Amino acid sequence: MAILENGNLKGLVGNLVFRKSNEKTIVQTAPGRKTKQTKSTKAAATDFGHASTAGSRIRHIMAEVHLKLHDSNMHNRLINQLKRVTRPNRAPLGEKTIRGGKIDRIVNFQFNDKCHMHDYMHFDPEIKLLDKKQIAIKFPKFDMQNDIHRPKYCNLMKINLMIVVFNFEKQIYVRSHKHQIPLSLQADPRTVELEELRFDVNDRDAETVLIGMNIEYYERFREDYALLNSKDLHPAAIVGAFII
Repeated sequence: MAILENGNLKGLVGNLVFRKSNEKTIVQTAPGRKTKQTKSTKAAATDFGHASTAGSRIRHIMAEVHLKLHDSNMHNRLINQLKRVTRPNRAPLGEKTIRGGKIDRIVNFQFNDKCHMHDYMHFDPEIKLLDKKQIAIKFPKFDMQNDIHRPKYCNLMKINLMIVVFNFEKQIYVRSHKHQIPLSLQADPRTVELEELRFDVNDRDAETVLIGMNIEYYERFREDYALLNSKDLHPAAIVGAFII
């Protein structure tokens, strides 16, 4: 309740506080009641924090995959996908980690929501974890004319792979491998068969392995090549995921 005194209001009206200072009447918003967090809401916030931190690390480490050509909502989409990974974890609320969840739920996450990898590459690489020590990647035979989308003016394509070993519980990134596969589009249409690739992921701190892949498109200018990728043309995705 406010009181009118000497032409000035003092006190509380609704959520407004009136007070006098140096012959002036000052109006402030009254502080609201603080909502006390329950154990359940605190635990849920902890789990969300784990997913958010993991998402930030993936986004940062895999910058060479998405090249910052992702959609504006990519980080939020990634966190939501990681929450789907952790939900099957049978640990109590507040202790749900990525290691105890279903990491394969992050496979086919698209860094650029406008460019789904399957619209630009009409086949999937076969990716396996061998004895928890090596990642094996094998591409099927594919036809350069029909099995890969060829943008206008593109003379050269590069398939880039990035294999990253994380330990999300220790909040560290352990190591990464990178491999590039150039494909000339100036040659006659032909069937391509690539060799199987293997990458060592055997490390004391290894916990989670993620495989990122993108396709870069280039137009040739004399002896140089210009990158054609943009936020409207950048297929990039997580194509494999394993818990070690």
